[in-house]
Amino acid sequence: MSKQLLETPARHPFSVLGLADKTWQLLSESALKVAASPTAKLAEAAVIGVLQRIAEGQLRIVTANRTYTFPESEQHNDPELQSEIRVKSDLFWIRLVTMGDLGFAEAYMYGEAECEDLISTFKIFLRNRERLQNLDSRFSYLFSLPQKITSMRFINTLSNSRSNISAHYDISNKMFEGFLSEDMTYSCAIFKELDVDLKLPLPSEIPSRGQVKVKYDLPTPITSVTATPNNELISESDGVDELCEAQMRKIDHIIRCARIQPGQRVLEIGSGWGSLALRIATQFPGTTVDTITLSVHQQSLAHQRIAQTGKEVSDRVRVHLMDYRAMPKTWTGLFDRVISVEMVEAVGLEYLDEYFRVIDWALKPHTGVGVIQSITIPEAIFPGGILPTLSLLIQSLTSGSRGRLVVDSVSNIGPHYSRTLREWRRRFLAHFDDVIEPALREEYPTVMAGDKGKEEVEVFKRKWIYY
Repeated sequence: MSKQLLETPARHPFSVLGLADKTWQLLSESALKVAASPTAKLAEAAVIGVLQRIAEGQLRIVTANRTYTFPESEQHNDPELQSEIRVKSDLFWIRLVTMGDLGFAEAYMYGEAECEDLISTFKIFLRNRERLQNLDSRFSYLFSLPQKITSMRFINTLSNSRSNISAHYDISNKMFEGFLSEDMTYSCAIFKELDVDLKLPLPSEIPSRGQVKVKYDLPTPITSVTATPNNELISESDGVDELCEAQMRKIDHIIRCARIQPGQRVLEIGSGWGSLALRIATQFPGTTVDTITLSVHQQSLAHQRIAQTGKEVSDRVRVHLMDYRAMPKTWTGLFDRVISVEMVEAVGLEYLDEYFRVIDWALKPHTGVGVIQSITIPEAIFPGGILPTLSLLIQSLTSGSRGRLVVDSVSNIGPHYSRTLREWRRRFLAHFDDVIEPALREEYPTVMAGDKGKEEVEVFKRKWIYY
């Protein structure tokens, strides 16, 4: 496993657990490579024995010596669902046996396996999950146990939180500009029509930076969260970026749920690059927004974007480099509204109650309103994160606020995330060579130098595609 892959400016604290984790990674990776030759055949046989149980869809695994097909018969439940994995290294089999689904992810990241259609592969695994349970064997559990123990270093204490956020967000702003829309919103959008991009041809060109003008002071017309029928894909060549439009539609939905009024004071936990704060300040005269982030890069770009709007708006938006648990005492009960978009995933299970306690603490008693947008996300992408469920969120909300916070409504925009991710992936691939890779090399010249740097770039690219 790469030891230098994109170290972030704020590194994880030097600790016994941190050293133990690094030592385990070195030992386990070395063990995989040393044991590859004598154990690969055994691992391959074990994996094949489990995959033979596939009954829905069809999976082909191509090696240097043969091709496996699961199931072998063409008479499977879903002839339309097919996928192919090409094995480039015998380490693929060992990773699957020792680490299960995480092993597949790492094998893909490190080029030990190739797959053109990850989505279909995931669908096959999901539809056959009960039949494939043995793939996460006792051996894989024991092998991953030391990593689970040493991952305690990712617990989101005040000292660790900035490192955890930096591990994801304190990559160059230019890198994120390579795949986000002009508004720089990094969360689920709301499109006019779900999956229309799968039904109609996509525009050949993706808008470049500055081509689409984001107007924060003009509300996007939207009557509800439900997507409305639309038979034609809006042409990006006409100056309309559907992703940007969808992100502003989502922001307006959040504002509407929060019932923000002119002159109110709003707290945003998790600034992003300032798109929500800007939208609020420009739409509601006299409204002030305090927004907090743990990312130096996000704060810097948010400051620039806010300054460009003019003094009337910039005087009412303040971006603080601050942990949500370290807000000043003067903010007690100060805010009419609290908004937090896709930040709760980075809080960590141990601090969910505290997160909602702080929201309750910051809101005005009796009249305060909060809006939270939440998703689930893999631990490999967000160190210190969790996979919250709705019931867990409500339980923590009630417990953390001692019953003072009450759920008023729940909106499910989850189906829109599939297209949001497809849009990001399309832009990520289209702009990787000319925007993202140069940004990475500029920010991490030592890591990205020479032949080793080429390997790091490819691992980074595959990691984000997998995500």
